[in-house]
Amino acid sequence: MGRDYKIPKLKNFNFSKSREEGDFLAPYTNRPISKYFSWFFVHFTLCAEFIALLTPLIDAITIYAIYQGQWILAAILVELSLIMDSSDGEVARFRATLKKRTERQNQFGGYMDSMAGVLIFPLTIFAAGYFMGSLMTGLFVMLSFCLINMSSGYSGTYFKDKKEQAKRFQEGFLNKIKKKLRIKGVVGFSGDIQKHFIALALLFQSLIFLWAYFAIAITVIGAKFYIYKK
Repeated sequence: MGRDYKIPKLKNFNFSKSREEGDFLAPYTNRPISKYFSWFFVHFTLCAEFIALLTPLIDAITIYAIYQGQWILAAILVELSLIMDSSDGEVARFRATLKKRTERQNQFGGYMDSMAGVLIFPLTIFAAGYFMGSLMTGLFVMLSFCLINMSSGYSGTYFKDKKEQAKRFQEGFLNKIKKKLRIKGVVGFSGDIQKHFIALALLFQSLIFLWAYFAIAITVIGAKFYIYKK
C-alpha cells in the first residue's frame, strides 16, 4: 500500500482502544505517548507487524542496558517497548480503515503481537533479578511470567465455555469496585501492568517489585482456574 491516502492530523489521530476495552491505566501511561509514534509510523506506511518486531529488539537492548548497569535507561526502554506494543495496534486499526484485512491477516497480526511480547521479555526479567544480585528471584519471576501467559492460552483453549463466566466476574464483582472508584477499562494483571512492575524494579533497582510481581502472578493464575473450574 503506497502513500495514496490522507493521514489525519495529529489531534484527530485517535485509533487507541476505547476506555472500556483497554487497560484502565493505559490512558494515563502509554496511550498518550503511543499516539505520536503511531502517527509518525503511518507516514512511512509501516505495517503493524513490522512495528511489533521493534518490541523484542527493544527488549534485547534493555538486557544490554541492565548488563551495563544503566538501570534508568533500562526502565525507560521497558516503558518504550510497552508504547510500541500500543502503537502497533493503533497502526493496525488505522490501516483497517483504508483496506479491509482478511481473517488470515488478522490471525497473523494477533500472533505477531502476542509473540513479540513474550519472545525476549522473560530474559529481561531474569536479567533484572540476576544483575540485582539474586539469581533465584530472576528465575522465579521469569517462570511466573511464562506461567501467567501460558495460563491465558490454556484457559482460552480448554475453558472456552467458561469465558462468559469470567466476563460476568469482570462485570459483576470487579465492576462494583470500578464504579466506586470511578475506574473505566479492564482491571486485572494485564501485560501493561506487568511491564510497569518490571520498569519500577529497574528504576529503583529493587527486588521488592519483582517479588510483588511474582506474588500477584501466582495469585492471578490460581484465581483464574478457580473461577473457571467452579
